[in-house]
Amino acid sequence: MEKLTPPRHRGQTLVEFALVIPVLLLLAVVIFDFGRAVYYYSEVQHAAREGARFGAVTIDPYAPEGVIRAYIDGMVSAAENRAIGLSGLTIIAGMGTPEIVGGYANPTVKVTVTYTFIPATPIVANFISGGVITLKSEAVMRTEWLPRN
Repeated sequence: MEKLTPPRHRGQTLVEFALVIPVLLLLAVVIFDFGRAVYYYSEVQHAAREGARFGAVTIDPYAPEGVIRAYIDGMVSAAENRAIGLSGLTIIAGMGTPEIVGGYANPTVKVTVTYTFIPATPIVANFISGGVITLKSEAVMRTEWLPRN
């Protein structure tokens, strides 16, 4: 009596794997790229907030212009020190528009941090206009000085 054996498909699994693995690897790299972008945006936000916080607690808005310039340089330095792992940041710091609080104009400080994110995946860069994403964050805080009349 003759044995019935199923037909052999030895190469079928290998061919299916070879067709599917590039798509899976591309999907994994896109997910990693998205995670990097989220991390960098978080660092940009923290840097802006840290620079503004430094200015809010240290700056004397009624000091002479040269002293205020030194405070603003300190705000930029605080923002740069907070941006861990990021190089090529654009940081703009200065005095903001005063806010009216309790009938007094309270001085504010403003820090804007901008970073250009370049995706590691060339295919992702093709779907983005210009191939880069500009991450920008702005922080405005009132100074801790009492308003003067």
